[in-house]
Amino acid sequence: MTALSVSRNRGSAKRVFDALKAFKRVLVTAHMGPDGDAVGSCVAMARLLKANGWSPTVALSPIGMGPPKFLMEHADTIAPTNVKARDYDCALVLDCGGLERLPDGPLRDAVARLPIVNIDHHATSRKPFGIASWVVPSASSTGELVSRFAKRFKWSLDTQTAEALWVALATDTGRFAYSCTQPSTLKAAAELLACGVDSSAINDRLYLYTSEGAMLLKRKAYDSLTTYLRGRVAYICLTARDFRRAGVPKSEIEDVIDIPRSIPTAQISLFFYETKDKPGITRVSIRTRGDNPAFSSASIAAHFGGGGHLRAAGCNINEKPKVAIDIMKNYLVTLFEDE
Repeated sequence: MTALSVSRNRGSAKRVFDALKAFKRVLVTAHMGPDGDAVGSCVAMARLLKANGWSPTVALSPIGMGPPKFLMEHADTIAPTNVKARDYDCALVLDCGGLERLPDGPLRDAVARLPIVNIDHHATSRKPFGIASWVVPSASSTGELVSRFAKRFKWSLDTQTAEALWVALATDTGRFAYSCTQPSTLKAAAELLACGVDSSAINDRLYLYTSEGAMLLKRKAYDSLTTYLRGRVAYICLTARDFRRAGVPKSEIEDVIDIPRSIPTAQISLFFYETKDKPGITRVSIRTRGDNPAFSSASIAAHFGGGGHLRAAGCNINEKPKVAIDIMKNYLVTLFEDE
């Protein structure tokens, strides 16, 4: 399945709104390893629901969340391991292409027992699930969809809600630099700024402040930079040992993928990493540029059972990094052979 084969909108904001009206206690959650879009969307939607008569609770794990964690102070939250289905009337699942992408354990079990409402923007989102869904692959972020949702139903935004949505937009668009940035994205961002968002302060928290451990990991990443296929593929790699020595999670170096992306000839940029909690499994962040559909991030990720967007996606390879790199190389060679 390629990103090009799932480009149509599925469901509607109105169906989601009508479904939510039937419930009061809403469990709001997102995919495992939540990024800025997942956290920002959940916090913003929870605040909007609470302001309009619902009783929402955000279930996300702050462990390894990285800089967006400061948003968790803006909403009522619970650890995914403490979720019980009986405490809620429905689950609102955001920024998640399928139930298998939810954290395994009590949260996923609880969501499976509840009526589910889904809002997402992933191009490789699985068949819409739940009693109502709104999936828009062309949207820059789920945060942009939440912003549209609030505007559609005339829900006002306070500064903290707008702040959460700003984090969602800014992180999933690479500070409005990625190709997913559309006029609608910038319009939504302008409306958030009008709500009092301090974009400079948020930028510092997300991208400027860094720990000594994060700096050590970035240095290791630079040292690992490798190109092949005449510079058309560039990659970096960090091992579980690197993360243990640095003492910080991958979430503190989300922008490290920009190291291989900075090679101008690189059509495909890769970040192979093995986390200290799951050694032996190599995760791969994929970024692509150019017009060849065979080089879409989503298509490459899908070949290995992963998913994501046209130009940004990810997958897992159940091998140590050295072997995973060879497996990926062998596959990518076949793509260039078809040119």
